[in-house]
Amino acid sequence: MSNDVKKLGPLQIAPSENPLLFGAMHLGESQTLLCKKGIQSILVRTYRAVSEPVLLTNVSVIQKEKERIQYLLKDSSGAFTCRMDCRFTDTGLHYRAEYSAPEPIWLTEWSLSGLDLDQVIVPALGGQVISNQMPEQTTLSYKYPFWLNAQFVLGVKGYDGLMIHSRDASTDLKLLRIRRENRQFTLTYGFEAPARKKCTHFVSEWFLDGFEDDWRIPVADYRNWMAKTFNVNSLKHQTSFPDWARSVNFILELWGARRESQTPHHRYDQMIERLKAFEKLHDPRETLVYLPGFAEHGIDSHIPDYNPSPLLGGEKQFKKLIKTAHDMGYRVMIHTNVLGMTYSHPDFNAFKKYQVIDAFGRRQGWGMDMDGDWLAEPYFAYINPGTNAWNERMTQTIGRLIRDFSVDAVFLDQTLLAFNVRSGPDFIRGMRKHIRSLQKAFPKILFAGEGLHEQVLSCLPMAQIHGIDSLSDVHGMEGQKPWREIHPVSAFLFNGYTRYMAHLLTKHPSHPQFKLQESAYERLNVIPTLSLNDHTQKMDLSETRRMIYRAKHLHEEE
Repeated sequence: MSNDVKKLGPLQIAPSENPLLFGAMHLGESQTLLCKKGIQSILVRTYRAVSEPVLLTNVSVIQKEKERIQYLLKDSSGAFTCRMDCRFTDTGLHYRAEYSAPEPIWLTEWSLSGLDLDQVIVPALGGQVISNQMPEQTTLSYKYPFWLNAQFVLGVKGYDGLMIHSRDASTDLKLLRIRRENRQFTLTYGFEAPARKKCTHFVSEWFLDGFEDDWRIPVADYRNWMAKTFNVNSLKHQTSFPDWARSVNFILELWGARRESQTPHHRYDQMIERLKAFEKLHDPRETLVYLPGFAEHGIDSHIPDYNPSPLLGGEKQFKKLIKTAHDMGYRVMIHTNVLGMTYSHPDFNAFKKYQVIDAFGRRQGWGMDMDGDWLAEPYFAYINPGTNAWNERMTQTIGRLIRDFSVDAVFLDQTLLAFNVRSGPDFIRGMRKHIRSLQKAFPKILFAGEGLHEQVLSCLPMAQIHGIDSLSDVHGMEGQKPWREIHPVSAFLFNGYTRYMAHLLTKHPSHPQFKLQESAYERLNVIPTLSLNDHTQKMDLSETRRMIYRAKHLHEEE
């Protein structure tokens, strides 16, 4: 770099002789200071030593030009290298890194520290903003696309800021890490190498751009790229979104069986009584009835069979429930899992060969800590959704439920999962293929998913928002903190392409966290939901009526 300040659109950077160091970084005519001294670092993690990263600290400049600089990074042994090409663009910096290692690479990380920001905006978990009140020595990590739902992060100072992002059409996993230290932020952006390729050579690209005036400006540009790259159509042009679903503005969530009790949340006949009571409060034609725990002994019991639970009244009463709902004008959505099979299922041995194998060779599945030792006991296996055998099995199962019981919609739990698989079909491509196959087989059925990220956006016209609950300790995050709040960035990114509904774990109005939850849902234009997980819980409450009022004005905000 030259000693002159680099003016890269709104971004102004004072370079250093060492290409890993920045002088002051400013933005725009206002000269907003983003950092006094920026420090970049590069490291590599291998499968054998994930906790012993290789630091690439030895730097030698290869070539300096007016519009770019190339330099070589090595570790102390010289065995690990990174050839970095940093181009100066009209908006910021464009990085291209070529890594070489003596053994397969798992993850590469680039960090920029010394950032003086007011807040960091993250399109993760429904949208979050991290303020500069984040405690010292605190770190948050977000994996793309499971937690981080798009390939960017925004660092904001006043109305201006910077955007670190990639524009990668592949399904490769990525990492965002946010750290607060010395009253400054460090942002880390990482890239996971495809496990099946056992890469000793790996290339990654990313951008550091500046923006002025409003965070929506760079996000709108990213949104346009996302829609084109992932073939996302607006809701009004999506054939997988049935006409009846366009009128839905309220979810009535009626819990059924529970695995560890003979006393269910609701029997089918009690659900019918709920429908009759709710009809007096809200138009059934605008209400989607969601039935978690309708099958077997509750959610995820004996999956993937989904036989109507004998505890609730069996098939005969389930048919009566669906018919009654339809006669009243309701639509009904059942709860299923998109990739789960219990280990005790009689067909598990036949499907075990299709189980998800992660980058480290571990078989993957859902687990729950049942005895308090912080070790999850295995509950059910994840079957790779990209396998033909699984798609055929689920097409048959869902087809039976549609044929025999005339359900209108199918909820597919855990569609947000993403694995870097060592063997078998590409997981994310397989997930998209599986969902689209179900939609093609059953074109009149609404398929909804859990969570949302750009990789599955094109095939999920409706999805449960995932993450509001994580601000309240549900998913093991740090919990509700004053320095981490919801933010509309994800709603802005996905609005018009999908509709957010409340998460499965949404609370009843009597719950202490309901007010926090509903406030967040209202800000993000999430379809209101009344969750009833006990047949004695009241429905006609002031909170319910406020949600119904919001429901009637919901589409006005879209």
